[in-house]
Amino acid sequence: MSDSKSGSKTDLNESNMPLLDDVEKSGETPEKEQIEMKEEEEKKDESSEKGKKKKEKKPKEKKEKGPNCIDLISKDLDLGNRDSNNVNVLIDLDFDDVLAEPRAAQGFDWVWRLAFVVFSQTKLWIYKIFAALVAVPVSILWAVVFAAITVIYVWIIAPALRLVDLSLAIIRKIVVGVLGVTVAPLSAALFSGCSKVKIEV
Repeated sequence: MSDSKSGSKTDLNESNMPLLDDVEKSGETPEKEQIEMKEEEEKKDESSEKGKKKKEKKPKEKKEKGPNCIDLISKDLDLGNRDSNNVNVLIDLDFDDVLAEPRAAQGFDWVWRLAFVVFSQTKLWIYKIFAALVAVPVSILWAVVFAAITVIYVWIIAPALRLVDLSLAIIRKIVVGVLGVTVAPLSAALFSGCSKVKIEV
């Protein structure tokens, strides 16, 4: 009986005791599986982020453009007063300097205003258009002319004038020395003799 009892107890124990696989599945499933699933999701997210980082090219930041060479070279120009040395004062003419109505003969005010606007704007825009066409080629021409004059003056005229100055300085020293030896004593003797003579008037 004892065998049967013990056998039945063991049978009961075995039947009551779940198998190892069942314990793992039943006891740890909700918590462990959730943790494992979260870890797997995190790994997937990390790998997908890395993939995205690799795939996504960062757009290059556009550097702000600095000033161009024209802005750098012309930074000291006074665009408000372009004739600071009064080179072209003679042709600085406005509407008042060219057209004028005397008090005795005046037309309609609206005609005078319209004439002022037409004269001023036509002169302004025609000058701007012609200057735009002519300014660059003519500035090149004048730059070449003044550069040539500067080269000629610096390399030819200035050294030649220096040579003339040096030659004249040497000649001056010689002439002054000769005059000091010959003319100066003679003049001193004549002056002393003339100073003794009394002129009566």
